[in-house]
Amino acid sequence: MDTGGAGLRCYNAAKAAVTQWTKTPATEVGPHGIRVNAVAPGCIRTPMTDRRDRAAQARCGAAMTRTTPLGRAGEPDDVAHAVLYLASDASAFMAGQILRPNGSVAMPW
Repeated sequence: MDTGGAGLRCYNAAKAAVTQWTKTPATEVGPHGIRVNAVAPGCIRTPMTDRRDRAAQARCGAAMTRTTPLGRAGEPDDVAHAVLYLASDASAFMAGQILRPNGSVAMPW
């Protein structure tokens, strides 16, 4: 969860930049029929996270189970489904939005 915690200055600045780099271009290119959206996933189990520190991966999974209303960490398919939605005609009227496949964890940015 992005709460502006100590030691996360650069991480949170990058997240804020993604938000603005989504919303601003959406208003600029929308009149040309171009939609700009972003996906900001929560904790997702991937081969990359499996190769990282096993203790960190265990904390991620344990935290998601404990704090996520859905009770699990995300899977790559959870993110893929969000991207497929944005690429489909079902999202034709969506622009300048950040989709957050995160198991219902609050993300204030």
